[in-house]
Amino acid sequence: MTPRERLVTVALIAPATLVLLLLFAGGLVGAVLQSLRPGLGGQISGSAWRTLVDDPGFRAALWFSTRIALEATALSALVATVAALALRGRGTLPRTLFALPVPVPHLLVATVAVFWLAPGGLADRLAGALPISLVRDPAGVGIVLVYVYKEAPFLALLLLSALGRRLREREEAAAVHGADWLQLLRWVVCPAIRRPLAAGCLIVGAFAFGSFEVPLLVGPTYPPTVATYALQATQTDLIQGQPLAAAALLVAAAASLLIATAVIGIARGLGD
Repeated sequence: MTPRERLVTVALIAPATLVLLLLFAGGLVGAVLQSLRPGLGGQISGSAWRTLVDDPGFRAALWFSTRIALEATALSALVATVAALALRGRGTLPRTLFALPVPVPHLLVATVAVFWLAPGGLADRLAGALPISLVRDPAGVGIVLVYVYKEAPFLALLLLSALGRRLREREEAAAVHGADWLQLLRWVVCPAIRRPLAAGCLIVGAFAFGSFEVPLLVGPTYPPTVATYALQATQTDLIQGQPLAAAALLVAAAASLLIATAVIGIARGLGD
């Protein structure tokens, strides 16, 4: 790309980028001020941050949210990669069927999971007691499975866009030169899918870390996720809970950036 082409590209995306930066920066500044100023017109104070640091419940929520986000992202990426490789040579109908969960809201999937899989739910009544408990499981297995069910098809669609005819031609060329299937996967397929996989995993990881509806319905009472912790803080004390919730969500935002950095590194390593 020539310098002129780069300048034109920057000029085209500058308005949208500026709007996004202003919206993000405005929300970030508002959250910082909220975390430092309890109530309306209150004095600047770091009491919410001190409470957050000293609260073992928040530390448990932070670790639980991080583990859930990493597990859901890793499993979704694995399932999506296998599914995309299996569906790449199939027709429209199998791809459409696999992608059906994508437009379904997370809240609806979580609600159906509770109706079917909770103790005393429809599955219990039809088949007797289930061998494992997925709803209110202390390890958060149900939360992870709901995210995988929702996000794996989304990631698979991104990967299928990269597994086109041109990639097939490169695979055939490599096979003619003696590459086996493992070498094809490592040196041809992985470099082609790592960018859409990284982009999709960033979205999945950030959403899984900051979402509260699925953990609220499917997850355990304790530990909560960071988003659930923030929600409960505002319900316990409307005035003093607001700066505590803002501080918790700011920590969640920072943790999401760290998870995004880790996901990018792992995705890039797939093609090395």
